[in-house]
Amino acid sequence: MSEPRIAAIHYTPGQSTRPALDAFIAELTRRGVVVHGLVQEATPDHGIDAIDINTGQRIPLKRPTRYELDNKLCSLNLSQLAEATMILRRALDGGADVVVVERFGKTERDGGGLADDLLALMASGTPTLVTVPEDELEAWNQFSGGLGAALDCRLDALIKWWDGD
Repeated sequence: MSEPRIAAIHYTPGQSTRPALDAFIAELTRRGVVVHGLVQEATPDHGIDAIDINTGQRIPLKRPTRYELDNKLCSLNLSQLAEATMILRRALDGGADVVVVERFGKTERDGGGLADDLLALMASGTPTLVTVPEDELEAWNQFSGGLGAALDCRLDALIKWWDGD
């Protein structure tokens, strides 16, 4: 097996990763590349949906109650998170050419969330791009064994990585 193609798309607080990710996914799809993975989207009710890149299926990961909002409590729905991990497992089994995951944070750093599925994807040799906040880059490097590239959150940087330039 060859060395895995892994990249962290790093971003700063308040920076949106979606414009670059959406443009990258659209460009690769236009080229006939099979793209799988997950992106996230905020909902009007302060929630977060995970969206399957391949099918468009939406999974409501967070739907905070007023109490959770007022007390700044986590409202992650673990059963819905399990559904999101299934999307990454299908990507692994479904012949994805590349997997894009808009999510690496404290939960994954601590071995939860999408951590196991990210490791399985990387170990399989499937090219994997993951968004990583700048303050988690050191944790990402430890998590990925230092094997990944660090990319700016710009379309040209993502395309350059994909094209191997």
